[in-house]
Amino acid sequence: MLGHLHASKRLQQLRIGRRCYTLLHHARIAPRNLHHFYRTYRLPADPFFPLFFSIKRDYLAERERIREERRRYIQGAVRSLPPPTLASIRYLGYLERHYNAAGLSPLWQQHLFPGSKKQADAYSRYDRSAWLDIFEQHLLRLEQRYRDLAPLITRRVHACLVLGLVPTQIPPPRPAKDDVARGYRALSLVHHPDRGGDPGLFIQIKRARDVLLDS
Repeated sequence: MLGHLHASKRLQQLRIGRRCYTLLHHARIAPRNLHHFYRTYRLPADPFFPLFFSIKRDYLAERERIREERRRYIQGAVRSLPPPTLASIRYLGYLERHYNAAGLSPLWQQHLFPGSKKQADAYSRYDRSAWLDIFEQHLLRLEQRYRDLAPLITRRVHACLVLGLVPTQIPPPRPAKDDVARGYRALSLVHHPDRGGDPGLFIQIKRARDVLLDS
């Protein structure tokens, strides 16, 4: 391809417009339409162009294959997370779409959902305490971005996630007292410092119970 380019002074002197450049960049011209391409943009019928389009199409197809492979890998890694963690991630996406005027979730896409294989692999190594910190930070971002999202709602959401009571509605209703007590007891048996649990996580569990039971 470079040989054709270097051998043709006319090719080297071409001034290609934006529309023509876009067609070349995305390899959108089929071989059967090359003669229209030449005539429309006053290009020479040089062997450079069919060779360029062939190479470019192969390159774009390979890039798409790599992107699809990465997408499937990330989705598989996310689906393999513990069910409460996965449910929490999904709910936070729904929460942002609810408050976003366009129904989108830009902060969720940028900060919470993994964008690379490396990040997806890191997620698989996070413990519950790390996830709760991530969720809390994300809720603070949402609170700062969306004025309609009141601090009362973000605190309630985080408390629900701490106790494993992932909401199903937006805004989240206060869970039943029996559910809060049951979740608190179950987690206390696992994370109480007297049983070798993390004191910081146990404090979060107690605080979450208080938030959800405070009238």
